[in-house]
Amino acid sequence: MTEILKPAWSGSGVQLRRSEVLFIRMNSGSRTRRSSVSSSDAKRPSGTMQSAFLGVALLSVAPLFILTQLGRVSADGPGKGFGDHIHWRSLEDGKKEAEASGLPVMVIIHKTWCGACKALKPKFAESKEISELAHNFVMVNLEDEEEPKDEAFSPDGGYIPRILFLDPSGKVRSEITNKNGNPNYKFFYSNADQVVASMKEAQEKLTGDAFRKAHMGDEL
Repeated sequence: MTEILKPAWSGSGVQLRRSEVLFIRMNSGSRTRRSSVSSSDAKRPSGTMQSAFLGVALLSVAPLFILTQLGRVSADGPGKGFGDHIHWRSLEDGKKEAEASGLPVMVIIHKTWCGACKALKPKFAESKEISELAHNFVMVNLEDEEEPKDEAFSPDGGYIPRILFLDPSGKVRSEITNKNGNPNYKFFYSNADQVVASMKEAQEKLTGDAFRKAHMGDEL
């Protein structure tokens, strides 16, 4: 089975799941036959065997349950699955901090039900390079209803996840895109290397003298 990730879609307050993940089934022509067994022919295990089977079943399910709960706790933390070790802000607080500090803003927009978002979370959270670069940004994490209504935050559509960069003045800089991704979804990222590349580009263009000179040119 080959898995191809594509962004999900969310717009106008309606959550539309459009090809989050495409599955290409290999050997789809093969079929399996099921043989029916009548209740009279079926043999029941003894009481001892039933107890043994129950014990094995519980041992098999317990680790899965624990992992599920750990994953839920991680997703419910401040990083919402993208890394609790990163200092996340709300969009409003992030803009204020960026203006005061002169740092650019990095915004992640995602949904709890989005398969592509879930696939990106561990890659993002486990990346040491993203964690180090995050110190040079005001990091904003927006989930579900926190998604801004402003069209500036969906330059080429309302798909998710989207990652956008704002300059210290709070303006969305739509020229910073995923250069190594799908050109039809310029702000969609599927792995950590793509995110790192855009973070480095944003850091170079939106901080220090390079940004000040460009910003002054925009104001003239």
